[in-house]
Amino acid sequence: MKTGRLGLLAAAAFTLVSAVASIPPARADGPALFIQQDAVQSFDLVTGRGYQTGTATGWISGTTFVEFQFLPSGPPAGDALPITFQNKVLITDLDGDQVSFDNNGTGTFHLGIPGADFRGSGGPLLGTYVLTRGTGKYQDLAVGTTFGYRAIATNPPNGNLGNVFVNVLRHVPK
Repeated sequence: MKTGRLGLLAAAAFTLVSAVASIPPARADGPALFIQQDAVQSFDLVTGRGYQTGTATGWISGTTFVEFQFLPSGPPAGDALPITFQNKVLITDLDGDQVSFDNNGTGTFHLGIPGADFRGSGGPLLGTYVLTRGTGKYQDLAVGTTFGYRAIATNPPNGNLGNVFVNVLRHVPK
């Protein structure tokens, strides 16, 4: 009798694990073209300039380099400063082929004011990746092709540099 229950329990556990494993990851805006995960290497709060490096996975997989500059686009509301940006993105894949994008958009930059609801600094970003150049397998891609994206940039409350997570989409988000 114990063997029968154990077999039934094992079968139920296997079914549950299989069902959970088959659920695709949640995506707020549909399937990603690629995911980019970067560490901020330099950021000047006065000029808004900096750069980040990391990796991309998906349609393009490889190392990433982004030069960025955040510019205020209005007065702060509490600790949240509306921003715009025009960044340059370079991704190099395992074959040494490269693809470049202009990364333009808007966002909210929380200033890291003690006592504010947002801990640390940074915030959500929204915009487009516009293809500007490709080499090797990417050289025939149409320059000007536009993809939407959503991202989050965060720096920890201790004042150190943080990370950026980017979901580049197959469409432009609304």
